[in-house]
Amino acid sequence: MAIPTRQMIATLKLTRFSVAIGAIADIWLILLISVHDADYVATSVYHLPLWSALLATAIVAIGMCGFAASLNDTVDARHDATFHPSRPIPSGWIPIAQAVVVLVSSLLISLLAASFLGTWSIRLGLCTAAAILFYNVIGKHVPAVGLVCLGLIYAIHMLIPNIELTFTLPVWLTVTHVMVCSSAIYILEAKRPLISIRGWVGVFIGWIVWTLILFSAPLATSGSLLPSGMHVVSLIWPLCAVVGFALLARWKLSSTKSPMHAADKIRRYGALWQCVYATAWLFSLQYYSAAIGMCVFAVASAIVVMLVKEATGASGKPVSWRR
Repeated sequence: MAIPTRQMIATLKLTRFSVAIGAIADIWLILLISVHDADYVATSVYHLPLWSALLATAIVAIGMCGFAASLNDTVDARHDATFHPSRPIPSGWIPIAQAVVVLVSSLLISLLAASFLGTWSIRLGLCTAAAILFYNVIGKHVPAVGLVCLGLIYAIHMLIPNIELTFTLPVWLTVTHVMVCSSAIYILEAKRPLISIRGWVGVFIGWIVWTLILFSAPLATSGSLLPSGMHVVSLIWPLCAVVGFALLARWKLSSTKSPMHAADKIRRYGALWQCVYATAWLFSLQYYSAAIGMCVFAVASAIVVMLVKEATGASGKPVSWRR
């Protein structure tokens, strides 16, 4: 395999490409809600050409994911050399110096793209980066804090296009989805320290607190969690998406070879399913053209992730390196 191809695959593994796809779907969902609702006419994204807003938000999402993943692997390089030697840095796929370059470049590119969306978008981008830094330095070493922090990171990231969003149910669903998947991965991978009963109570309280915060804005402004004109029956779309993920997870986990393999499936399918959630919310809001476009993006993303997974193989090594 040619060196440039090897480096490209190493970078995709370092930046957790499948996670970036879910992040793109999340931020696009809020963008599409904002540009289709005249209540947000005062926001910067409402007046941008749709193609440029989609491109800018996609770059923001990819950049933030690249920053988060590169920072995580750089901080944990010594730990991974002992416990996860197949990861990009300890396996020698990518030097730590190059990982630092990816880290810094990803953050700068993400913030540059956010600058096209308005001043508040830059501020929220910086808040997202600060939350990511907090998680990697402190949060992940205190599971009750780290699991809640992961949900908060996604919440802040989703609001980058529009901090004035009042229909916050999609944000809440993503936060809940991320916390549930992260908790399952933590248990399956038997991470340390183990979470005590008190720790799980802390995670639940954290989820309740952020639920109340997310719901306070729409309840204060309109007295409802739904946008004007949306019937409660329309929630059947996101509810079906939730049930669909539960069934998919049960099906995929029933054939796993080990807890680590199960954790990898939850991580991969959990990220891709955020595209399904976005599609479901757009259908529930009757933004049919946007929903179909998101559905196409979801299918294309699943194919790309499958190809990347096949290129690296189950062992994590490129196909041409297998013996």
